[in-house]
Amino acid sequence: MNQTIFRNQGFILLLLLIVFTLPVSSQQTLSLKELIDRTLQENYQLQVLRNTGQMAQNNNNLGNAGFLPSIDLRGDVFQGIQNTEQSFFNGDIRSGDNARSTRQDAIIELNWTIFDGFRMFAQRDRLSHLEQLSNNDTRYFIEQTVADITRLYYQLLMENQVLETVKKSLEVSAFRLQLEEQKQNVGTGNALLYQQALIDYNSDSAMVAMRAMQVRELQIQINRITLREPGFDFTPAASAVDLTGVGLMDELVEKALASNLDLERARLEELVAETTVRIERSARYPVVSLFGNYSYSNQTNEVGFLETSTALGGQYGVRVRFNLYDGGQQNTRIRNAMLAKESSELSTSDVRAMLTSQMASLLNRYESYLIQYKLLDQSLKAAENSLVIAEEQLQAGAISGFEFRQAQLTSLRVQNQKIELLFSLKSLEVDIFRLSGELMEKIM
Repeated sequence: MNQTIFRNQGFILLLLLIVFTLPVSSQQTLSLKELIDRTLQENYQLQVLRNTGQMAQNNNNLGNAGFLPSIDLRGDVFQGIQNTEQSFFNGDIRSGDNARSTRQDAIIELNWTIFDGFRMFAQRDRLSHLEQLSNNDTRYFIEQTVADITRLYYQLLMENQVLETVKKSLEVSAFRLQLEEQKQNVGTGNALLYQQALIDYNSDSAMVAMRAMQVRELQIQINRITLREPGFDFTPAASAVDLTGVGLMDELVEKALASNLDLERARLEELVAETTVRIERSARYPVVSLFGNYSYSNQTNEVGFLETSTALGGQYGVRVRFNLYDGGQQNTRIRNAMLAKESSELSTSDVRAMLTSQMASLLNRYESYLIQYKLLDQSLKAAENSLVIAEEQLQAGAISGFEFRQAQLTSLRVQNQKIELLFSLKSLEVDIFRLSGELMEKIM
């Protein structure tokens, strides 16, 4: 019966190795750059943001700012039917039933504001800042998407490495189970030790299946972002997580204050608020406009003083408008605009302080993780040596299966901790480069 059980377990091991170890013929190898390039080309949200940016660019012109004149052409045709009776002082009476009158008018008009209290200049600056804000939003989304893809890519690489370690652990468990089986066959085995080895083997088999599931989940997430079918199968081209390394605190903060997109957005919003103040203040000045028109009018009447009337000519002049009092509404709008400008300045200062604090926190964690990583590297060498010794002692009967399992779990735990800590270091690098505005340069 024991031989049957082990053969079943051996079949499971062989099946797991075939499914999770051998390369899949349809599986593609993709680099991080390939994933990023596809995402930047295909992502729907990015296409929407680009359209929004194009709209902001279209809006940024002299006409929308108010610099250019408006020219209108209008034509009217009027028909009238009236019953009229007119009595004159000389006694004459003129009457008409259903008397018709017709008039055709055509006019071309020009209106051009040549001074509006500098409102048009402030409006032009505002449109330019809004276009820059839209471009900033697009760059921010690109940067965030690149950061997300990079994390997922290295997390997939990490999960693949963890999967390899648990598969190796499964092989070790299979060796232990086989050893206990052999002892049972020659009559020196222990039923309890065999059952414990079987339990540990099944536990490791379940761990392999769980890690394989996590690998597939990450592939599905990346496929969603890169607009591929969920079933698309691929593996990272990189064989290991490579650390780029970060600079000194002062250098990184200086780069962040110069290039960080959150800070750039805060600065642009501050400039937009400043143009709003200028626009509101422009109402305190007079508005001077030029106007001119050229018109044609023709009228025919069946009853009245004039049978026909035709006029052709134009007018031109200067129009000045100046608001003397509006109940203090304009002063209120100016005060509120100034408060909004002050708030935007405070927000910029807050973002600047937050960047410095975040950078310090990330660097502190990065340095701590580096120290832990070096210690884990030393521990892993010791754990691997211990496992080799434990295998030899288990075969010689010098230690129990429980003691061997502890050595096995220690080795597996240290290996996984090292892999996960390396991924954490890479994630911190991504966050640091994003804050300092160097992400695209460092990743691409």
